[in-house]
Amino acid sequence: MPISVITIARQVGTGGEEVARIVAEKLGYRLLDYRIVQEAAIEAGVSPETIAEAQRRPSFFARIIEALARNPGAGAVQWGEPVNIGATPILTSADYRQLVQQVVEDFAADGRVVFLGHGAQFMLHERPDVFRVLVAGSEGPRVRRLMQQMACDEATARDVAQRTDRERVAYFREYYGAEWLSPASYDLVVNTDRLEPEAAARVVLGAVELLQPAAV
Repeated sequence: MPISVITIARQVGTGGEEVARIVAEKLGYRLLDYRIVQEAAIEAGVSPETIAEAQRRPSFFARIIEALARNPGAGAVQWGEPVNIGATPILTSADYRQLVQQVVEDFAADGRVVFLGHGAQFMLHERPDVFRVLVAGSEGPRVRRLMQQMACDEATARDVAQRTDRERVAYFREYYGAEWLSPASYDLVVNTDRLEPEAAARVVLGAVELLQPAAV
């Protein structure tokens, strides 16, 4: 079966956002980045108290996501320190996670999409048309990238790298029973210690091409 959905998870400071953007651009797929669903929830007025209502109008919610995905201002390459997903009430709400899963599954059903983050690799792991990627790296190179991106000192960047790893490992273990950094959770792990995003994206694209059925 052709690969029509790519999920890209990334450790902060690995350039994973840029990798996802390049992969989507080269394939002509839409890119739904890790903020899209959260921003859509805010735009829709979704809170822990009103998520159930949003679930009853998924077409409206999907239209908001489409609009955000088309908005260049919401691009994945913009830097913003990731929120603590394990300590944010709306993100730990079972109803919200169900809504996110519904949205992810709907877009995956349409195909030709790259998901950056929001646990899509775990939500879609049984689909044969999904290729799951982790963009990873060791702490030193990640800290140096973060210092440049955030214009901060080494101690701050190191804290961000270590803290976000801990938060995501704990979050996905608790709410999905999954190991976020385990290579077994992915089809491909790309280390960007020595690879720039363009090169890392070529690795992903090459792997996807190998898995596409031969033209008859």
